[in-house]
Amino acid sequence: MSLGTKDNAGKLSYTELGSFFENMAMMVKSGISVPEAASLLMEEADPADRVISGALSKICEELSMGMPLGDAMKASGAFPDYAVDMITSAEHTGRIEKTLFHLSGYYRTENSLKNTMTSAVRYPVILLFMVIAVLALMLALVFPAFYGVYNNLTGGLAASSYGYINVPFTLCKVMLVIMIVLVILMLAGISMWKNGKKETVKSVLSKSALFRELFDNLDLYRFSSCFEMFLSSGEHQDEALIKSMPVVEGTALREKLQRCADKMAAGMSFSQTAYEEKLYDQTNNRMLIPAERSGMLDEIMQKIMTNLRDSIEKSTGLIANTVEPLLTGALMIFIGIMLISLMVPLIGIMNSIG
Repeated sequence: MSLGTKDNAGKLSYTELGSFFENMAMMVKSGISVPEAASLLMEEADPADRVISGALSKICEELSMGMPLGDAMKASGAFPDYAVDMITSAEHTGRIEKTLFHLSGYYRTENSLKNTMTSAVRYPVILLFMVIAVLALMLALVFPAFYGVYNNLTGGLAASSYGYINVPFTLCKVMLVIMIVLVILMLAGISMWKNGKKETVKSVLSKSALFRELFDNLDLYRFSSCFEMFLSSGEHQDEALIKSMPVVEGTALREKLQRCADKMAAGMSFSQTAYEEKLYDQTNNRMLIPAERSGMLDEIMQKIMTNLRDSIEKSTGLIANTVEPLLTGALMIFIGIMLISLMVPLIGIMNSIG
């Protein structure tokens, strides 16, 4: 299910969704009616952006005919299903303003996480291209220059005792091939991710415990954010859980949530089922039952979301801070070894001449 990216034609981006809900929330808070607020946004929209202008035009058209905002958003086809469900629920419970602010914050956070992950991928790719450029430069210019010097001084490397400098030359070619293959794999993975094959990429990356933890926390954060927002909009716990499940991409978490839903249907509360199914880590799970009994479930869910967001940022930073120094260090060591291999014969030849 799309969360608001432009993976599908006609869908609003995270930035556009965050801006739309924030502007609507501020105008509704100031006393402007929903139809008037939508009309003002349509007037300010850039006609060149067909997605946002088309969505606002359709919303205004439906609102002018007396249709509720949730139904108008659904008719536009530009909004995620769960956002439409939340607005619809909020309209029934009279919490439209609070829900609009919640959705604005949610999509701005999603956009921030997306940018963080994009940066974590972008820098290793750039670094790999730099490594490839350095290796290609050495093969094209550095090695031929040294080969020419050695051939002039020794009359031919094949007949001399310095033929071992062919070893770093061969290693350089092997290293270049490996780097090119890594770049191709990374670019292929990015392309598959953007073209709707996330599960395939995730299944490969999840073999690493670090990536597996990152994906699990992302899924759990999205569910928790949606669940908390549905609760705030007036939904019952069991309905809030069921309506939040579509944002979950991981099979394991979806199965765990389904077991929670089954237990809640049998009469258990969310905090009890979450504790039994170990939905969160031990620290967060322990907070749920007393929080629910004291009527502070919303506040604790906010705290859990903050903890999950911190874990996501920590994992993303760790991945970036591990890959970049590793590639940089490997490049420096490799170039150092090759230069030493090239310089040692030259020093030996100069000493013999001296």
